[in-house]
Amino acid sequence: YSMIGAGHLLLAIARGPWAVYVWTTLVTLAVIASRTLVAIHGLRAGGDAVARMAGGVPIDRDTTDPDERRLLNVVDEMAIASGVTVPRVYVLADEPAINAFAAGYAPNQAVIAVTRGALSRLTRDELQGVIGHEFSHILNGDMRLNVTMIGVLAGIVFIGEIGRFLMRGAFDRDGDRRGSSRSGVAVLGLGLLLIGFVGLFFGRVIKSALSRQREFLADASSVQFTRNPEGLAGALTVIGGPGAGSMVRSRYAETLSHMLFASGVDWWLDVVFATHPPLAERVRRIDSRFVASEYLARREKRPAAAPAPTRIAADDPARRASRRDGAAAPATKPAAAVIASVGRPERPHVEYAGRVLMALPQVVRDAANAAEMAPALVLAFALSADPLARKQQLALLESRGREECARSADTLVGHVVTLPIGFRLPVVSLALGTLRELDQPARDALVRDLTTMVEADQRVTLPEFALLTLARQQLRPDAARSQPVKYRSIVDVGAEARLVLGLLARAGATTTEAAYPAFERGLRMLGLHPSVLAPPERLAFPDVTDALLRLSQLTPFVKGAFLEACIETVTTDRRIALDEAELLRAIAASLDCPVPPILESLDPATLA
Repeated sequence: YSMIGAGHLLLAIARGPWAVYVWTTLVTLAVIASRTLVAIHGLRAGGDAVARMAGGVPIDRDTTDPDERRLLNVVDEMAIASGVTVPRVYVLADEPAINAFAAGYAPNQAVIAVTRGALSRLTRDELQGVIGHEFSHILNGDMRLNVTMIGVLAGIVFIGEIGRFLMRGAFDRDGDRRGSSRSGVAVLGLGLLLIGFVGLFFGRVIKSALSRQREFLADASSVQFTRNPEGLAGALTVIGGPGAGSMVRSRYAETLSHMLFASGVDWWLDVVFATHPPLAERVRRIDSRFVASEYLARREKRPAAAPAPTRIAADDPARRASRRDGAAAPATKPAAAVIASVGRPERPHVEYAGRVLMALPQVVRDAANAAEMAPALVLAFALSADPLARKQQLALLESRGREECARSADTLVGHVVTLPIGFRLPVVSLALGTLRELDQPARDALVRDLTTMVEADQRVTLPEFALLTLARQQLRPDAARSQPVKYRSIVDVGAEARLVLGLLARAGATTTEAAYPAFERGLRMLGLHPSVLAPPERLAFPDVTDALLRLSQLTPFVKGAFLEACIETVTTDRRIALDEAELLRAIAASLDCPVPPILESLDPATLA
């Protein structure tokens, strides 16, 4: 009888009005597509929009909370080591469990969010392991994919959300409504909920397929980054221990589940469609000899934190020996080593970042962390070492109604000129991270002020070019948004590639004859025909800026090939001066291809 009944049902469907089925399908697809587009549009602000959706609160860079200061220190260290602008950091204050995520469309516009439980429960080594894992997602392109998936999955589960809303409304209606009406709404809601369950199911399938292996890769990258497998394995062990866990309470936990450091939601099909591998399996792959019980026992007996390392005094002779406008002694660095480090920082880069942060004068670090002082600090790097030229620059700033900023920059320049030139990019990276807190008019005003000061003497030096390029690229209005791909071949932007390679070739040579071999090597790497090296007077800053903007719109694969050509150009003579290294990293940042510190083996305070 059951087979006969099923046959009658199929026959009834076959005889049904096919126009209704077609239109129902089209309307359903239209609803899903519309919800997806709305979600993607809502996330156009990038990582900040995702963090706020999860209930995140931005941490002030000048916070005095010990746990928050420790987190910011770890993030600063990782950012300098990776060659990216310091991400904006959020805390999920209402989440007692241990979890974290990274979000954004570009490495230099990333956001890192950490739960309050992770802040209060993890040691510094464990927290560093978690942050290293999230930086892997930033550098490997996972972050952009994850944010895009939020929009796509929002459409897939939207119908189920409507059904849940209708059912809740049906059972919450006032008693004076007719029961039949309420029952009809409930039945409709149940039907939509069942349809939505299909969306949730396939959403889980998609997230499981994309997320699990990426989590293993991010764990491996974190260990390579920190060279401390026990820190990451310890964090996972604490999550799996009593009273901790990683479950997220936010109503958007399911939406964000594929982005989290550890599983944030429970689902009855997690055995098959989990977004994250089992904790024990992750620990085993990190360190097969790790014993959780022994680690937890040692953790309970850990000593108090060691005192902070002594800072190098601001008037240390090593500082005075290397002025801001001085030239660094070139260092040997094979091109293959630089290329291999792109997106894959290692322990020496972290140690270099730690030395920079330890040696940085407190007054400079405080200025970099304060939103009201960071603009003046950036401008201080553009002030001339010549007192007369500096006075003219400050007068230009005051004429624009920026008297207070001019006074602050004039005060800070006394500290900036004593910094070794190896500190320029790290300090600017810290300051740019703080400047993301400013509204767009304030950002635009800073870029205009910086341009005015740099161009005051009618010439732009390489350090000034690197500074202005970073500021313009990372403070522009659409910096946090997804950038379109317009060019799929280097031939489409051949003139722009030649201009930038010519700038890099001339940066390490004093004559055209000396620069041409490096220029030719870069062209050969890209398969471009040799051409005449542009004279210095044609290397105008606006032209190079426009060229970098067009080059940033290449496909990722071609963009990577162009960056390799840039590295080959700089390393043709097998020696890299610090100005060349900074210029290369500024160009890489414009392409959203962060390069870790190139001269990481040198002492940043002495460049020796």
